[in-house]
Amino acid sequence: MQPFAGHKGHWEKDLYVAHNATVMNKNMLLLSIATAAATLFSGCQQDEVADNTPNVRALTVQEQKTVESSNDFAFRAFAQLSEEEQDNVFISPLSISMALTMTYNGANGATKEAMRETLGFQLNSDEDINKSYKELDALLKGVDKKVVFTSANSLWHRNDFKLQAPFAETNKTYFNATVKGLDFASPTAKDQINSWVKSNTNGKIEKIVEEVTPRHVLFLVNAIYFKGTWTYPFDKKLTKPGPFRKEDGNTITHDFMTMKNGKYLYFQDQTKEVIDLPYGNQQYSMTIVMPKADRTVQQVVEELSDANLNSWLSAADTSKLELHMPKFKLEYGKKLNQMLEQQGMGIAFSPQADFSRMLEGQAGLAISEVMHKTFVEVNEEGTEAAAATSVGMVLTSIPSSIRIDRPFVFLIREKSSNAILFIGKLMQPE
Repeated sequence: MQPFAGHKGHWEKDLYVAHNATVMNKNMLLLSIATAAATLFSGCQQDEVADNTPNVRALTVQEQKTVESSNDFAFRAFAQLSEEEQDNVFISPLSISMALTMTYNGANGATKEAMRETLGFQLNSDEDINKSYKELDALLKGVDKKVVFTSANSLWHRNDFKLQAPFAETNKTYFNATVKGLDFASPTAKDQINSWVKSNTNGKIEKIVEEVTPRHVLFLVNAIYFKGTWTYPFDKKLTKPGPFRKEDGNTITHDFMTMKNGKYLYFQDQTKEVIDLPYGNQQYSMTIVMPKADRTVQQVVEELSDANLNSWLSAADTSKLELHMPKFKLEYGKKLNQMLEQQGMGIAFSPQADFSRMLEGQAGLAISEVMHKTFVEVNEEGTEAAAATSVGMVLTSIPSSIRIDRPFVFLIREKSSNAILFIGKLMQPE
């Protein structure tokens, strides 16, 4: 799938498209879950906050297991999507995981177990799973005063349907979800949801719901927002065109940024180079993994795991070498049904699905679609990115300088927890 068009001023268009109802049983009602995530930068951020001390604490056992589960899902999902897509890919696995975990709270029986396996949950109880997300969210919000991280959740139900109390209370307690009934027949219903999304992504995602049909019964929405600048910004005066070598052997000319007086972690072996560029007080970073000339990005993707990533970064040295990397902007959209089905969640999309813990008097919910669309821009000051996910449901050797001039994998992550917020591959900068 090609990255969808309109990234220059038209990112708000077509963020969400409802699933074609003709493939659904005529007696079924639609339920939709959506997540949105955004990472943004601010040139004045370092002036806004003077405190540069990381607020780091040890993770609880539950948090460690949740991060491991989320990262494992991230690597599996990204590897499958990367294999399917020859072009740029960019997703927010944390946002997807949070949305699906809220959905999991309404699942039962074999459907619940399939989602548990797909999401890689290691904790024994639902309470531990939910509690660990709440604690991790608090950690991510407070670990770096020079980086803003927020997350918000909401449940928007058709006002003639009622959520089951345990399902609603669980998502209120652990995901701080706002619950609101709407007249889904009103043409302004989608506008109210989209306004909430826009507010909770600092205006970067203006529309996630394109249409509310009479057969929709619920929208679950997650929004993540990240705002940070490079700890060592690139000098805008040094940005100039240079060659970027694509995997097909062709070379394109693109703008490259230059960092002359920065510090970052650097590791290389026979197959790859790893660069870890910090944001803010260095708790958040962008980790770039670039294959060497005789290797492909997909070979790097297949190596990605928590263990390997930690091993590479543990072996990395602090480098002050001049660094050159491309400015880039990309957008990506993908329906995730096939990926999730292949990861083991097929029953959740079928008439045999059991989401009987969601709505009072309605036991036949099934997922109709999972849509995920993203935006990212990297420039001299920092990183700007946004992601939106919707899940529809139905009843039923050291060089003199380092140059990142080939396709690469990149991650945005928090170091003390090792949580991955975003992961992508850049095959061609735009």
